[in-house]
Amino acid sequence: MLKKEYIWLALIFSLVLGMRLYFAFQAPYFSEDAYFNIRQVEHIRETGLPLFKDDLSYSGRNFLFQPFFQYILAFFNLFMPLNLVCKLLPNIFASCLIFIVYLIAKEITKSQGAALFSSFISGFIPIFFTETVNSVSVFSLVIPLMFFLIYFLIKINKDAKYINHFVVSIIIIALMHASAFLLIMAFLLYVLFVRIEHLKQNRSELELIIFSTILVTWLNFIIYKNAFLAHGQFVIWQNIPKELLGQYFSQLSILNALFYIGIIPIISGIYLIYKYIFKKKNRKIYLLMAFALSGLFLLWFKLIPLKTGFIFFGVIFVLLFSKAYSDFLLFVDKTKFSKYKRIFIAVIFLIFILNSVIPTISYTTSIIKEAASKNEIDSFLWLKNNSDEKDVVLASLDEGYIVNAVAERKNVIDKNFLLIKDAEQRLEDVKKIYTTSYETEAIP
Repeated sequence: MLKKEYIWLALIFSLVLGMRLYFAFQAPYFSEDAYFNIRQVEHIRETGLPLFKDDLSYSGRNFLFQPFFQYILAFFNLFMPLNLVCKLLPNIFASCLIFIVYLIAKEITKSQGAALFSSFISGFIPIFFTETVNSVSVFSLVIPLMFFLIYFLIKINKDAKYINHFVVSIIIIALMHASAFLLIMAFLLYVLFVRIEHLKQNRSELELIIFSTILVTWLNFIIYKNAFLAHGQFVIWQNIPKELLGQYFSQLSILNALFYIGIIPIISGIYLIYKYIFKKKNRKIYLLMAFALSGLFLLWFKLIPLKTGFIFFGVIFVLLFSKAYSDFLLFVDKTKFSKYKRIFIAVIFLIFILNSVIPTISYTTSIIKEAASKNEIDSFLWLKNNSDEKDVVLASLDEGYIVNAVAERKNVIDKNFLLIKDAEQRLEDVKKIYTTSYETEAIP
């Protein structure tokens, strides 16, 4: 007979995945940004190789990226329709986060109830849900894998078999996205916490962190070497034009955090960080704190996009919430209010529904409405059938990937600015053409 916890996890997974697929299939097509990955998947399926040298983007350029995620989707595309693969697989990957959060929370709290509650909350982190539901986002897989890595690092102290799991996971993440650097920064900060608090450092743990640091740094240097040479330190900001930097790397604010993550994880996370910095010692909490503080540092200095940072923050604060929630219930059990314990749990759950689930549904509904419409796709298909293959199509920045993927024509601009020397000028020219009242300015 299945344990109750497995049944609850299956129900939570089914609910989260069901809601994700409901929203994903509300739109027949995808968000504009998804079409970069869709085109890469098609190219891998047809040729076996990613499209690094592209004749269509910016009318001809080279791409720099890690293609492991696209290879996974391309594999499933061998026996499933592309539209179904891109709707289904990323949402399955993202929904699996609930299992990982459960495992980590149970390790931290030793409480099945706290772990299940945290698992449920992780399924409805507003920013993670909305940013991965219909965008074929690499973060739908990167985030679960990163937290699997945290789980393996926690378990290494008890069982050496997790060393192999850790090594395989860090290699996959390094081949998937440059955000692996956040892992490295967090791991190094964790080592610092352990040394400062005079805790014993597991040798295997330290060796794996050193290995991860060397691997991620070396691999990213090889992949992005040309970008470093072309843009110098500005490669951190992906060569995004100054006019757009404010949109991608917004100022960190409490209101944004409350909206994107939820009030309960934020408050409990901040409290727990304070508690374990000044009052208590706990190696597992230090590991989570290292991720939270690394993310805070990168966001504060605008070194990662705001939404990317909040996705990491969201999961970390849910895990910190699990410990705060467990400690709170233990405290209640020791007081005369213990008979009201169920009421406290119900109130916390209600606040979570009001502050996380409902905003997630509302925000996702608006995001789905912004996906490419049937009329837009039909227009680009018409363009494909009624224009010459050598034609260059002027479209907005948001539509650049669709011009390449659907119309199969050269564009003037899209959102991948790496290695583009005249990105600022192109953006200014496109904006002028769309906004000017004078034909002589639009067509010199």
